[in-house]
Amino acid sequence: MSRSASKSDPSRRVGGLAIAVGAVLLAGACNSPATMPDASQTPAFAPDATIQDLMLSMVDPAADRIWEAVATIETLDGTEERRPRTDEDWASLHIDAIRLVESTNLLLMSGRKVASTGTKSENPGIELEPAEIQALIDEDPESWKDHTLDLYDAAKVMLDAINERDADKLFDNGGPLDEACEHCHRQYWYPESIQPPDAGSQRDAVAAPVAGDSAERADAGAIAGHVRLAGKPPGNRVVRMGMDPKCSEIYAGTRAVEEIVAADAEGNLANVFVQLEGDFPPAIAPSAPVVVDQQKCFFVPRVVGAVVGQSLEFHNSDPLAHNVHGLSTTTNRFNFAQPKPGMVTPVVLAAENGMLHIKCDMHRWMNVYVGVVEHPYFAVSDRSGAFTIERVPAGAYTIQAWHERFGVLTANVTVESGRTASVDFEYPGGAAAS
Repeated sequence: MSRSASKSDPSRRVGGLAIAVGAVLLAGACNSPATMPDASQTPAFAPDATIQDLMLSMVDPAADRIWEAVATIETLDGTEERRPRTDEDWASLHIDAIRLVESTNLLLMSGRKVASTGTKSENPGIELEPAEIQALIDEDPESWKDHTLDLYDAAKVMLDAINERDADKLFDNGGPLDEACEHCHRQYWYPESIQPPDAGSQRDAVAAPVAGDSAERADAGAIAGHVRLAGKPPGNRVVRMGMDPKCSEIYAGTRAVEEIVAADAEGNLANVFVQLEGDFPPAIAPSAPVVVDQQKCFFVPRVVGAVVGQSLEFHNSDPLAHNVHGLSTTTNRFNFAQPKPGMVTPVVLAAENGMLHIKCDMHRWMNVYVGVVEHPYFAVSDRSGAFTIERVPAGAYTIQAWHERFGVLTANVTVESGRTASVDFEYPGGAAAS
């Protein structure tokens, strides 16, 4: 349904219409005191919950459960279709769909605040503060209404699909639901493109190499290891490329899979970031950038490592727009678009608390994880599960492995001069696909 057609349809939104009629009646009562109904018969709207409360308690959980209800999973044994099958499955989804549809009426209620007084953004610099979001809504309430009614439209289709018990319709319309959410987010949550930090100023701040740096030491060895997954590897989701017609075009006739778990039949596990723990002399950042490509509607590679002060370079190799949003818990905060093919944007990395997660706001399946460390003793496991860390000073260490699904494992390793130490990691299997 087009926007113009949906807005002109008098039966478009029963709940929204009820609120509009209520507002007209109230406004008319204010202008004509003689016609005001008895106060005891006039409903009084006193919204207690904030927009943030409704999002966290109703909108987000309901939308996620509806989205997750239908999926195609690729496993080593073949394709599995996740579908609601029992009366209980459909009844649970019906409750979620009702909650999602009716939440739009609550969001439109006059007088509702964005957030409680004193609430601050969890990611200042990449997300607007609640007061800024409130100002945007107050300045242009019609835009807020349009976004909310777009969510209603998408949610109503999902409710209809659930009432019809049509799993295919539920799957096919997941894209518009996600799009309605993201359009709103891009206006009110993170609308401004925050430019990457200046490369020169950050690189100058990186510590100079010190005497005894590992590259110059004679008493260095290496660490070679392997990562595997015990048991049967979980499957990975087939991506709903129909959310973006241009992505869908790229994969015409084929299925695109988001490889969250890149494991083979023997359990060899790729995309595990491995690093030494502990304090090391500060290292100079390599001059060569770490390249992450936006390629066929994915970030490639999915997991990389970089030294603090090194440039992380984003390339767009696709004939469509992408977005780069750094979800940093500390200082690597950026959010910018790459709307044209061939674009290259560098970001110089500051110290990070944990793995840096970067996503594309336009395509929810596009994710990349960056291990940002202050030393060069790290590696990422390859398709065979193998990794190697070179030029490690002799000594005893704790070594850590990180995987986006399976978490962190640690081990002890002793490196001897001129020798290669061996260390293996094994994750327990049996995790469900995301």
